[in-house]
Amino acid sequence: MENWLLFGLLAAVCYGSSALFAKVATSDKYYGVNQSLFMLLMLIGIAIVFIANSYLAKGNLTLPSNPLALGACVAAGILWALGMAFTVWALVGGADIARLTPIYNINTLIAVILGILVLGELPSSPDKLKVLTGALMIVIGSILVSG
Repeated sequence: MENWLLFGLLAAVCYGSSALFAKVATSDKYYGVNQSLFMLLMLIGIAIVFIANSYLAKGNLTLPSNPLALGACVAAGILWALGMAFTVWALVGGADIARLTPIYNINTLIAVILGILVLGELPSSPDKLKVLTGALMIVIGSILVSG
């Protein structure tokens, strides 16, 4: 199995499991942790993983000289954090994980479209049908669970 595929599958397990923990932590049915406190505590967990990654990878921590590169890094963090915040707000508002998760996972479709349009990462001919079919199934699934 290729590394990127393994990492992708592990990411799916982590994202799916994090939704469960977010629901259990914030729902009045379980622990009822205030959403602001939850996000601060979640930040600690994020920091632990990111600091451990920097330590283990022994990567170059020199800031990029190109301000656009720095901006892209910060924008990625802001957008990811906003996505998590919107997810927590939906869960605190009573959303069911089984209905919410397929909706916010339309992010897959958005990433595919942006990858094709902005980055020119058009799939090769044999994969075009698979990508289009998968994207269509994501849209149909999201419509079905949100209704």
